[in-house]
Amino acid sequence: MHRRNPFLLLALLLALGGCGLVGGDRGPRPRTPMPSQVPTGPVYTSVDDVISALGKGGFDCRVVLRNENKFGSDATCEVQHRQTTVTNEISVLSTARYSRDEVGDSIATGRRVYGHTIVAAGNWFIWVRPGVYAHDMAAALPGAVVLEPLPKQK
Repeated sequence: MHRRNPFLLLALLLALGGCGLVGGDRGPRPRTPMPSQVPTGPVYTSVDDVISALGKGGFDCRVVLRNENKFGSDATCEVQHRQTTVTNEISVLSTARYSRDEVGDSIATGRRVYGHTIVAAGNWFIWVRPGVYAHDMAAALPGAVVLEPLPKQK
C-alpha cells in the first residue's frame, strides 16, 4: 500500500481550488443595481446631448476630451463656476448595449472605489470635481440627482 504525502495532497487541493475546480466556480460578481432614486430619464444618445443640456441650464461646458464608440460616448468638459474650474467627466452608455444595472454598476464603482460624487439620470452619469458643485450641475440637468460617495468595502 502506498503512503500519501499530506503536503502534496494539500498543494494539489490549493492549486485546483484556485482554478475553480474545487469549491465550485463562483462566476462573475452580481451587478450593483442603479440606485432607486435615479430616474429612468432623460435618456441621451451622446455626450453632446448632456453638454447641450448643461448649456441650457446655464453652464457653458468647454470640451477638453471626447471619445465616441459603438457602446456610448465620454467627454471631459470644464465650466467656470463661483471662481472655480469645475470638471465634468460625462459618460453616456448605449441603451442597446448596456442595461440599467450595468450603468448602476459603473456608478457604484466610481462612488465606492474612487470616492466620486456623481450626477446621474437615465443612461448617463457625470463625475463632478470638485464634488461640492455636483448639486449645481444637477440643478442644470432635467431629472438629474446627486449620488454622494459610498464608504469603501473591506
